[in-house]
Amino acid sequence: MNIILLEKKQKVVCLDRQEKIAIHILSVLKAKKGDSIDVGVKNGSKGKAFIREISKNELCLEIKWSKDKFRDLYPVILLVGLSRPQTCRKILEQASSMGVEKMHFFICEKSEPSYGKSRLWTTNEWEERIVNGVEQAFSTFIPECKLWDNLISCLDSLNPGGDRIALDNYESFNPLSYETSFNETNCHLAVGPERGWSGKERVNLREAGFTLLSLGPRVLRQETAVVVGLGHALHSHWVSNYKSL
Repeated sequence: MNIILLEKKQKVVCLDRQEKIAIHILSVLKAKKGDSIDVGVKNGSKGKAFIREISKNELCLEIKWSKDKFRDLYPVILLVGLSRPQTCRKILEQASSMGVEKMHFFICEKSEPSYGKSRLWTTNEWEERIVNGVEQAFSTFIPECKLWDNLISCLDSLNPGGDRIALDNYESFNPLSYETSFNETNCHLAVGPERGWSGKERVNLREAGFTLLSLGPRVLRQETAVVVGLGHALHSHWVSNYKSL
């Protein structure tokens, strides 16, 4: 992690040395008294934390907060067909690190329904994976995430407007690169499960205004397709960021 996210904005934070954050600071970063580390409050400011005290049971930090609270999420909504938990873990972290605004996971006709009952989704592990991705990106803002029972429910929840792209290897007529300019206001990117979309789901996507596009002739892993697709969708935002510097 490149920044440590805290739940509350406090000037002094004392952590039990058995807590995950304290273990990371002392064992991974190997920080000592007087050292500084980067911290942030979830969906808020960043700051510098100075190690004030290391006792037998506690690690105490004194934090100087920045006033800057720039929200750095991009207006990209990612839709993902539910796959194996280990695949979804990668997607949660990678999409969060890339700065998507929202993630919708949903059970597809070719998904294994039991995946939605895995520990990833029935505990707060999915939230932890998102935080891991945000910390990797040196950000503080947390994308929204929701798990749906089916594609239709997910599609019905979307706000109108914006670009709508669904990745598909079999019924697409153009590559994703054909879409040269994405809407900087709102973009929806849908990626099917590991076994792909069903015929009915392709109809549902088209009826909801999605265009089917491919990433080329090769069949990619779902997590790879997500990263490549997001790279295309986010390109215009990255260019705008550099132009504003």
